[in-house]
Amino acid sequence: MEILPLKIPKKSVGFDLFKTIADSKFKFQEDDILVISSKFVSMSEGSLIDLKNVKISKRAKALASRFKIDERIAQVVLQESEHIVSGIPGFLLTINNGMIAPNAGIDKSNSPPGKIILYPKDSFKSARQLCKKFLDKLGIRIGIVISDSRLMPTRIGCTGIAVGVCGFEPVEDERGKKDLFGKKLRVTFKATADCLATMGVFVMGESNESIPIVVIRGADVIKTDRNLSMKDMTVEPKIDIYLRNLPSYDF
Repeated sequence: MEILPLKIPKKSVGFDLFKTIADSKFKFQEDDILVISSKFVSMSEGSLIDLKNVKISKRAKALASRFKIDERIAQVVLQESEHIVSGIPGFLLTINNGMIAPNAGIDKSNSPPGKIILYPKDSFKSARQLCKKFLDKLGIRIGIVISDSRLMPTRIGCTGIAVGVCGFEPVEDERGKKDLFGKKLRVTFKATADCLATMGVFVMGESNESIPIVVIRGADVIKTDRNLSMKDMTVEPKIDIYLRNLPSYDF
């Protein structure tokens, strides 16, 4: 397997994502998998909010006071979240599009001054559109992972997570297979897309590397033409091993 970075100069908001990738002159091959930073996709789609235009609700003010957060950030988090699970000073722990994330995944790093970057409006649609353009314009089938970096419970530092996928099955069912000692696996699933996202995030870095895209070549994945969604990658909070014992939501 090869992991190949694409270094791309800083872009302004609202650019043609496919053209930017194609103009990189990288020699893409059939079955390459592109791991693309969700921030880069959001920047191309203009999925940003100008903080000076945010109108603050009473609930946002209360959360901001309780958790020592900028009131404007608290308001955007409320707008972007399905649930507020809990919080600590500086952060709200939320569920956004089925995923648990600090502050609903919004971010001020690597964004223009005074603005914050949201997730792409529909990461799976964005991934499908890119796959189609590669096929239509370059004649090759590829896979796409739109990635974000994420903290894991009890661990220091960021790893990767997939927020949009196209072209291959994001999760592989390992149940029924046998381990090294012949015991049958009963509950194991392989988070293929998240594993690839982590490879990409490791190479991309977290600061000023200017590597928003990583090409993974030779990955053993299960190809699919299905229209994927977050439902293919998530479980309900009530059965999640981390969340199901929490006493309440949306306090």
